[in-house]
Amino acid sequence: MLAGLKMNVALIAAVGIIITATITAPFTMMFGKHYEASKDFSCCKNDQLVLHHYYTVNVLWVTVADGYTEEETGKQAPGGCVIRCIY
Repeated sequence: MLAGLKMNVALIAAVGIIITATITAPFTMMFGKHYEASKDFSCCKNDQLVLHHYYTVNVLWVTVADGYTEEETGKQAPGGCVIRCIY
């Protein structure tokens, strides 16, 4: 009887932890790719404006990767760009 009760308590606790993690994960940067707009920048590459969006990839709140994604905007404008990408 006591062993069955302990097993039920352990099962309920495990399910509670899983449900809590599933509900709170999107709001706590616990898992997945997250963008930080404060570190974004733009520059011109091949006479076209390119936006660089900074992101981090987290697993259990630990950053395992980070970097920039590039997003090209508009059309090429020969000689129309002032700030050129250096890389």
